[in-house]
Amino acid sequence: MNDASHPLSPQDRIELLCWLTCGILGAFYLNETWPTADFHVQAAHKWLNRHSRHADWLAISKLAVVAREIAERHAGFVSAEWARDAVEEILDTDDLNHQARLVVKIIHDCQLALADKRMRD
Repeated sequence: MNDASHPLSPQDRIELLCWLTCGILGAFYLNETWPTADFHVQAAHKWLNRHSRHADWLAISKLAVVAREIAERHAGFVSAEWARDAVEEILDTDDLNHQARLVVKIIHDCQLALADKRMRD
């Protein structure tokens, strides 16, 4: 068994960005305030460890900024029952349900955000 971490692929970046965005929305839903940078770092490392990936602090920071921007655009979703259910499922399972309406919407925004050349590195 190989325990080595691998760098982020383009698909990994999309998944991590979606994870961060949904996590930020979940924290906003629970606390009615936006989470701090510590939250972003912990959430990123949780995902990276679970998927045996690694990223430097600059990559994590860039993704966290974009995740926050996407989350702010979707903050109104947390008042919708279907979105609350998706957020609660993420909190309960610690994973993304790629069929959940919220995740589908967020993934699309993440793909668009990462299509920007500045976010590929």
